[in-house]
Amino acid sequence: MGDYTRNPNSSAPPRPNPQARQQIQQAKAIGASHPTGLTTNLLKLFEPRPPLEYKPPPEKRESLPYSGMAEYVTKFAEPGDPEYAPPVKKAETTAERRSKVHKRRLEEGAKKAAEELEKYDPNSDPNISGDPYKTLFVARLNYETTEHRLKREFEAYGPIKRVCCALHFFYLTFHIPKYFSLPYVLI
Repeated sequence: MGDYTRNPNSSAPPRPNPQARQQIQQAKAIGASHPTGLTTNLLKLFEPRPPLEYKPPPEKRESLPYSGMAEYVTKFAEPGDPEYAPPVKKAETTAERRSKVHKRRLEEGAKKAAEELEKYDPNSDPNISGDPYKTLFVARLNYETTEHRLKREFEAYGPIKRVCCALHFFYLTFHIPKYFSLPYVLI
């Protein structure tokens, strides 16, 4: 309440300062200057713009007369021309793309199997020996099957000691012979 002065000893209501009184009078004078009570700054926003300058309409240029297409018909391509129906490139469908990828993977798998067959020598393989009552032979699997995936599937029957892959034939060796018999009977 810094706008008002008060005598601490009097019981009279406070009076406005002379500066505050002057500001109040200026605000009243501004509001009284226009019937809407808007200030001059706001009234300038509502003033109309100056009228547009008159420009004569543009002159019409003389254009060529309309003509038909009869003179150009001889330049069109005929049904026998190669330009008439250019070959449309047929887009590859999803099924075609999948079959193409499948064939490519089969070819890569066959090539990989052929390379492994050339490299494979059963006499020099250190993992060839094992207990036949603990070893399970698995064949005719997809070429994309890995040793890790096969081990994960057969660990449900018991702990597996070793998984060997030779020419895409898998040998699973279990720790105990009783674990070997369960998947053998189920398969």
